This record gives sequence, structure tokens and C-alpha cells, in this order.
Amino acid sequence: MRKMFQYNSIDENIDNLVEGTLSLAREAYSGKKGSDYADRNRELLNGIAKRMFEGTKYEAKFEAEGLNLLKNPMATKNYDARENFNLIVAQVITAIVPEVVNDAFEGYLAEIKQIGFGDTAVFQIESNDLFKVNRKAEGVRKGVDQPMFDDEFTVIPEALTIDASIDWYPFAAGIFDMGNFALKIARSYEAYIFLKVVKGMVQASTEFGAAYSANGVTPVLWGTLRERVSAANGGMNVVAIGTAVALSNVSLQGNFQVEIGEEMNKVGYLDQYLGVPLIALKNVLVPGTTNGAAQLVLDDHLIYMIPVGGTKPVKVVFEGNQISVEFNPETTSDKRYGISIEMRVGISAICGSKYGTIHI
Repeated sequence: MRKMFQYNSIDENIDNLVEGTLSLAREAYSGKKGSDYADRNRELLNGIAKRMFEGTKYEAKFEAEGLNLLKNPMATKNYDARENFNLIVAQVITAIVPEVVNDAFEGYLAEIKQIGFGDTAVFQIESNDLFKVNRKAEGVRKGVDQPMFDDEFTVIPEALTIDASIDWYPFAAGIFDMGNFALKIARSYEAYIFLKVVKGMVQASTEFGAAYSANGVTPVLWGTLRERVSAANGGMNVVAIGTAVALSNVSLQGNFQVEIGEEMNKVGYLDQYLGVPLIALKNVLVPGTTNGAAQLVLDDHLIYMIPVGGTKPVKVVFEGNQISVEFNPETTSDKRYGISIEMRVGISAICGSKYGTIHI
């Protein structure tokens, strides 16, 4: 499993619950739920409830009644039962968040660090400028000293919270979809972080000047920008990233169009253009717009040209290795349990390497 967090194991029982939830969440994410999904989900809910009441005065009562005990408000309001439940949800969310992060986003755009609670995230950004070579005459003082300096930048995490609720009655009936619930929490965090990253990229790119920007795609514009980005980063290879829609605007003309037609129809964009690999990013919806304007985070009219080995422009910091979950009394009733899920994240755009932008 790809990890962004260092997951701390508590006990084998909770580890099994986490793995069970991850398995369901992966199937829900891929849209390929197995024929036994509902049965495994019910078994998972039973395991969560059993661990929830373990060590409480309702432990024996759960053994007798099973999930039906969750219909009893006295049981679901028990402090120890709630703390156990919060612990399980926290472990599940901590493990699932990294799995929904876009690989291309993490690989080319963002440098990700995990620090301990209360620690400071420090990034060393080296100047990308070159030394100026001076002519030297005998007996004449040398030119101005040119240090290849490093600047330290700090990124301060802040608390990001999601207020959610779990309905006890569907949980008691064994039909509450735990995999989908965990996945929705993780994707909500991922969408928020992604939105902040893209905003940082757009703001940072305005500082590079017109030399690192192009309007439209032609061989000359594309090739010139490629050379500038490569030269500004010590001759590094570059890649072009954007949405599949944006990348579809990069195409060959004339007779070549016949040869690449099959590739364009199957994938939607070229594999590479003028020696630059094209990599598509999966878009995400802006949180809160799903049932309205359905606004997408990434602009379909913008392509980024990034140095492969350069300093990634966006810094993302996760503080601690545990998401915290606590009881929210304002949204809790006999039938519903309100929880507040908190993750500490810092996001900043710090550009040590030049990258290019292409406006379609």
C-alpha cells in the first residue's frame, strides 16, 4: 500500500478492521464491488461494533444482541463506547487518505513531508541561477563573489476538519456502507488539498514572466518553451502535465493525423510531442459543487511543462501520523452520531525550479 502517513498499529483487532475497510473502499473507488461486498460490509460493521463495546459495561449485552444493541441510545451514548468508535474511525481514515492521492500529482508537482506533532517543516530551496564567468587579468582583483545560496522555507500545518455523521439505525441493520463512508472522507480531503495545490501553482507561475509562458500549441511555441524550461534547470528532461482535455489540444497535423488517430481515440491525447512526454492528471470536483455547478479544479485550458528532476513547486506537510476524531454534540441525536474529523495539513508553493505554462 502506498503510504503518505506512517501508520501506527494499535492491536491486531483494529488492524483487521482497518484492512477490511480499506478493501471495501478500494472496490468502491474502482467501481468494481465484489458479489460478496454486502456480506463483508456487514461482517465489518459487526466487528467494529464488537470492538466499540469491548471493555465497556455493554460488552456482554452486545454478545447477546449483536448489532441490534446500536438501536439502544444508552449504549451508543456510553462514553467508553464512543471513544472506542472514534479510535477505529481515526485509524481507518489515517490509512485510507494516501490511497486516493493522484500519483502524477505527487510525482511531479508536490513534495510531501510528514512531521511529528509540534515539529516544524523546513524546505531547503537552492537557487537555480548559474555562476557568471568573468575574464581575469593578471594583478586585477576578481569579480564579485557569487555564492550558490540555499534559502530555508518553513510550512506551517493548520487544522482541517470535516464534520460528518453516522446513522446508527442503518449501522444496526448492517447496511451502512463503511467502505464508501471512509472513501468519501478521504476524497474530500484529497479534493481540498488538490484545490490548494493548483491555486498555488497558478499564483507561482505568474512570477516567472512571459518567457516561461506560451499561448497556444505550435511546434515553435512548444519547442521553445521546452528548451527554456530544460536550460533553466540544468538541461533536465521535461514532461507536460494537464487534464486529458487540455492535452488533447496537442496534436500533429496533416498526414500524421491518420497515423495517430487510433491513439488519440483510445487515450485522448498523444504519448509525447516533440520529445516531451504527456501525462494526464485526473481532475477532481471543487468541494461543495458536486450537486450544483460541478466545478472542476484543474483548468482544461492549461498545460504545465515541468522539469523531471527539478524541485517540486508545491510543498505539502502532514503533521503527525494520526487523524483525530471526536464526538460532535451539536449533530448527535439518539439516531445519529456526529463526529468531527481533524487532519493537520500545510500547503505552500515555493518554486526553486522554473516551469512553463501553456495556455490553450
